[in-house]
Amino acid sequence: MRRNSIVPLYQQLADEIRQQIASNELKPGDRMLTEAELSQKFGVSRITVRKAIDQLVGADVVIRKQGIGTFVAEKKLHRIMRNRIISFTEMCELNGSIPSTELISAGWVKANSAVESHLELPQLEKVIKIMRLRKVDGMPVMLEESYYPKRAAFLLQENLTGSTYQAFQAHGLIPSHGKKTFEICKATVKESELLGTSKNKYLLLQEDTVTDQNGEILHFTKLIINSDRYRITIIT
Repeated sequence: MRRNSIVPLYQQLADEIRQQIASNELKPGDRMLTEAELSQKFGVSRITVRKAIDQLVGADVVIRKQGIGTFVAEKKLHRIMRNRIISFTEMCELNGSIPSTELISAGWVKANSAVESHLELPQLEKVIKIMRLRKVDGMPVMLEESYYPKRAAFLLQENLTGSTYQAFQAHGLIPSHGKKTFEICKATVKESELLGTSKNKYLLLQEDTVTDQNGEILHFTKLIINSDRYRITIIT
């Protein structure tokens, strides 16, 4: 630590820990040294250490677990919502992360009343249902359950581990507007297995209804999101 620097000691320590994480000296899930150990290692007071750790906790860089210790946080996919529709793939690329997808199922189903309402379809209409597990840097982040009207039948001929929005654009359909709603839900046994979380963990439920450039509905999607690995900023 540079004691003659204009940068406060707690900020220098926080920056040092950030650097260790950036260089993979400290990895997501690693347990941090205790306050006493950090104090001794860097020759600063425990008050300085606590202030540095508080800053890192506030920035979601590390997390405190009561009675266990402080750990390096899992990297979160950060979605900044502006008035623009973007795909999961594009969102990952903007974050400097690597997206990947595991296809769970795809095919025709009879729409239930909720799906009919969201897609504005007549009763007993068949729709395409696609279930996918979306991952960031190899870690499962969200379970995606999407419903599409008949005009999107070409999707069943596409590589569904890739971007469906790119497939839409290739067929002259541009996702242009959307409505999102958010709720908190508890993980089911199946969801916890797929997302790697504990059973009954609180998760984020996001529902999207997206229309094309002509105002016609393209899809209705339910996203079950592990909020430990996902962060949303809404700019209005």
